[in-house]
Amino acid sequence: MSNLAKRLIFAFTAMPIVAFLLWFGDYTRWALLLFLAAVSSCEWSKMVSAVYPEKARLISIVSPVCAMALMIPWMLNDTSLILPILTAVILLYITLAFAYIDVKSLFPWLTLQIAAPLYLGLWGGISLRLFDPGQGWLQCSKFMIVMTTLWACDSAAYFAGRYLGKRKFSPQISPKKTWEGAIGGTLFAIFWFWIWTRTGFGYTVFDISLAVTIGLGFIIAVAGQLGDLLISALKRWSGIKDSGGIFPGHGGVLDRADSFYLATPIAVVILIFLHSL
Repeated sequence: MSNLAKRLIFAFTAMPIVAFLLWFGDYTRWALLLFLAAVSSCEWSKMVSAVYPEKARLISIVSPVCAMALMIPWMLNDTSLILPILTAVILLYITLAFAYIDVKSLFPWLTLQIAAPLYLGLWGGISLRLFDPGQGWLQCSKFMIVMTTLWACDSAAYFAGRYLGKRKFSPQISPKKTWEGAIGGTLFAIFWFWIWTRTGFGYTVFDISLAVTIGLGFIIAVAGQLGDLLISALKRWSGIKDSGGIFPGHGGVLDRADSFYLATPIAVVILIFLHSL
């Protein structure tokens, strides 16, 4: 079976499952994002362990557990829990580093490994604020708009880069990305975000002006592409082509959700600042 066939079969199988989990209610949404955070943090630690292999098996267990733990404050909407959980995670990683890691690689190991739960759990977990409690499409409409904007940006950037791309964007990290592709993806993402925010669900999803809508669409698109490059840089640094193989034909969670983990929390922070969440 060709890789394209695997990608299509998996996509058509997974899409209704994901849609159901988002529609059904709070617990299924939490379960979906906890699962993604756990798998992606394990993928992250695996890539770091390719360069710093000390205690690779142990950290592949610790990392997803800590990532999920750091999402608890966002699940319960209780930010007072962030400090004690974060303190416990930091102390755990420091203890592991002092106990098992050679001093010559201690600091890069510690910095790169602890980045997984902090980035994918604590930071990525802010995306839970996009959900409203209860069952239904309206309750997850904010999340779906941001997610589909990132997908629209990625798809448009691919086609714009393929047919118009000439100037390389970051050849050392991702040789196929071009400025033309990045600009095309950004423009289409702004349009997509605007049209779905205003009319996609039959009401104004975010209580923001047209100018802010365009600006936020721009920020989501740019941050998404930078998030893509961040994970691409980690993969290239570690010498690993795909972050994982959990999705047949698509690679790992970080291969598919690289833009999500940087862009979505930024969108949430901006919307909170604007008092729109």
